[in-house]
Amino acid sequence: MHFKYLRTLDKMLMPVAFRLYPVERLIQGLRVLFNAFYNKYLKVNSKGYPPEVLYLSSNYLIINKPFDVKINSDNSEEYTVATNLTDHFPQLSDEKLSHRFRFNHRLDYPTSGVLSLSLNKKAAAKIQKLFLKRSIRKHYLALVGGYLSEPYILVDIPIGKDSFVDYKHKQCACTSEGCVDSKHAMTLTILLEYGTYNGMPASKVLMIPYTGRTHQLRVHCNLIGHTIIGDYTYSNEKDTAPYRMMLHAYRMIVPLQAEPLDIMSPDPFLTSVDPKWKPHKIITNYDEVVEENLTLKNVKEKNISSLTYHTMKIYNFHFEKNPLKEFSFYLSIFSCMSIFG
Repeated sequence: MHFKYLRTLDKMLMPVAFRLYPVERLIQGLRVLFNAFYNKYLKVNSKGYPPEVLYLSSNYLIINKPFDVKINSDNSEEYTVATNLTDHFPQLSDEKLSHRFRFNHRLDYPTSGVLSLSLNKKAAAKIQKLFLKRSIRKHYLALVGGYLSEPYILVDIPIGKDSFVDYKHKQCACTSEGCVDSKHAMTLTILLEYGTYNGMPASKVLMIPYTGRTHQLRVHCNLIGHTIIGDYTYSNEKDTAPYRMMLHAYRMIVPLQAEPLDIMSPDPFLTSVDPKWKPHKIITNYDEVVEENLTLKNVKEKNISSLTYHTMKIYNFHFEKNPLKEFSFYLSIFSCMSIFG
């Protein structure tokens, strides 16, 4: 994918950028120019890369979305999932739709994996009802930096728009300054393996989102101190070495009555696929996790390490922003222990 070459270009031009122009504006301009050049002169016709179909019926089409590809775009010349599908499955496209296909949900530009589409209005209405009821289960695989200290971490922190940056979709935790319009977000992170990526400590995790907010998994990983490897945005534009962001939509379970779906895509985070990933220790495997049936109700009944809004609020607002309050807080606890202990 062309994005990996662009990241190399970023690294080469960074020293020049610091001397001449603000880095963000320069890089943003170079990205626009590079994408325009790529689309016009370098891009191979999308028909050369047929979509990987995971499931197809008269109602639904489910594919394995490649990383670093947009779902759709108002620019008809831009290579997207929608244009790729139109090239290969013109008989399934609907000319009445602006992007020719009905996407049931979305995946971020750098995220790969299971992506579902409806092929008619009735099928779309049925699956959208299940999304609204949060009856659809989605499992994601990721490689994150560092070693997780807990096998299970439940993050229950609302997220919203980061008003301090110009990025169109960048989000932040509700406890961060400048976070606006925050909404409830909950993610369960399960440690699968310890290892190294490109020689650096890394963990392979399974993530189960119980809500569906923009960039939810990426924000929550960053919040617990284990940013997804290759996440350019949430590493403060520092993690540019990997060829992709290591986040993959692995499985989707849709409990439709007439046409139940349970779709899995190939795991891209294997040494045979990416030799830079070297697992050292298996903590648990995916099949064992699935047997636990980790619904939200079951998770709450387990003794799982949790990061909640209240714990983050106490830490951020009482400790980080006011060291004097931190000292007085601990002093009051010590006083109580002295009096009642």
